[in-house]
Amino acid sequence: MTVPDFLPTLSHGAHDADAGEACVMEYVSLLAGEEWSDRPECTHPILAHEARTTNDLLLDHDRPRLVPLVGRLFGTTQDSPDLRARLRIAQARQLIALLDPVSRPRALAAVTRAESWLGREGDEQDVRQAFADAMAFPMVSGDLDLEHLAFHENASRMFPFAMSPELEASEAYALTALVVAHRIAASGECLADCGNGPARARRMVKDLGRLIDVYDDVTGRVATDVTESDVRELADSLS
Repeated sequence: MTVPDFLPTLSHGAHDADAGEACVMEYVSLLAGEEWSDRPECTHPILAHEARTTNDLLLDHDRPRLVPLVGRLFGTTQDSPDLRARLRIAQARQLIALLDPVSRPRALAAVTRAESWLGREGDEQDVRQAFADAMAFPMVSGDLDLEHLAFHENASRMFPFAMSPELEASEAYALTALVVAHRIAASGECLADCGNGPARARRMVKDLGRLIDVYDDVTGRVATDVTESDVRELADSLS
């Protein structure tokens, strides 16, 4: 899919509005009619984070792969602990699919536990227990190249950054499942090419589309495919 020539070129990083370039989320803000930003209000924070990360890892010639998702990223404004938990569980399942089949049951056990918390109310003690379980899962460096190992080890340390008074038990246990999956991957059980940023990013484009599917399924939003003509129509409305 191509886009009108007068729109910004998709490129790495954040940009000024008049630079003639944009990351995918700046593109979303533009086409949604929001103030120029790589964190537009029209997109769920988890989806926006994945989109920015994917955008920056993709090579220039691969970045247009994101264009079909632009129209699906804005309008994802609903949020809830249950929705965030389901998105994190989906991320964990995406990673588990890359593991050696022998190692998947251990990761799936954490997913099953997280799914048992969906729709349930917990308290601060439950959140602390989920955090403790995540941190207690062994981190064993396996036979991976350094870049591959670093990716999974760094990703497995996400939980402390998510801790806040607003974090609820369902999301906390979903984060635990994701941490567990990354720690198992780091032990040498990942069969993918996660250490290769551009290759990982090409896979992340598909994963982002599936995360948007999860958002649509949970919220009941009707998904619509965005075509080249749709993008041009949106662009024409701004000119």
